[in-house]
Amino acid sequence: MCDIRYGFLNEATRFALVRDCLARAPYEACGVMLGDFAPGRVVASGYALVRNAAGSPERAFRFDPDDWAKTYGQTQKNQRNIVGLFHSHPQGAPSPSLADRLGWDGWGSYWIVALQGGQASLHVYVRDQAGRLRPVELVVVP
Repeated sequence: MCDIRYGFLNEATRFALVRDCLARAPYEACGVMLGDFAPGRVVASGYALVRNAAGSPERAFRFDPDDWAKTYGQTQKNQRNIVGLFHSHPQGAPSPSLADRLGWDGWGSYWIVALQGGQASLHVYVRDQAGRLRPVELVVVP
């Protein structure tokens, strides 16, 4: 995944993702990004929410095992590809927290919806060959 330099997302999907994350604030929303990989980029064409089962959902996320199994099954049934994970930071910075860095195994891409001060911003990360999280440029298309 370290060759990924760009994350592509259409405006309608970006809008819906931000809307769903805002609706769940002050708790962290989480789920999977759906789409495809292409040379040098991840192209997200949709997402699926997964219920947050963390003990402190206002500052952490953990996929509910049953909801995760259902979501994964639906993606397989509908022949959709999971290209990454996402979660929101209702009060936090747009960069990955220590828990984010330690908890993600580096597969696919990692999307953070930051909701600081009522302003939403979306950020995409991948792991480089040294295992560090590296931001990639997000391109929002019409």
